[in-house]
Amino acid sequence: MSAYAGALALVEKLTPALPADATATADPRSATPPCVLVSHTALAYDAMCSGSVEWEIVALAPGPFNADAWQTLDDLAAAVHAALDVARYQVVAYRLALDHPPLPAYLFTFTGGVDL
Repeated sequence: MSAYAGALALVEKLTPALPADATATADPRSATPPCVLVSHTALAYDAMCSGSVEWEIVALAPGPFNADAWQTLDDLAAAVHAALDVARYQVVAYRLALDHPPLPAYLFTFTGGVDL
């Protein structure tokens, strides 16, 4: 398994927990809010056939950051918390691409194992 395969496994865990109008993806090109984007920031090869991955789970709402976006993010956060072992999030402005405006988002981070 690779880090990307691990991300796809997290997407599979998230999908059933999400509200009906939301999606989960590991590909920023298919991230259309409301959605949850799964990516990683680091991988440590701590064993012969496995590693530890620092995951980023980004819950995204359509902009701007108003009460509607806040409620959407709270709904996505509840789903992420139910599906994954996360303990906290940060409120951030997240750009899917440099030429796109920042979107309201909750950023979850955690470390998990992956077979390599």
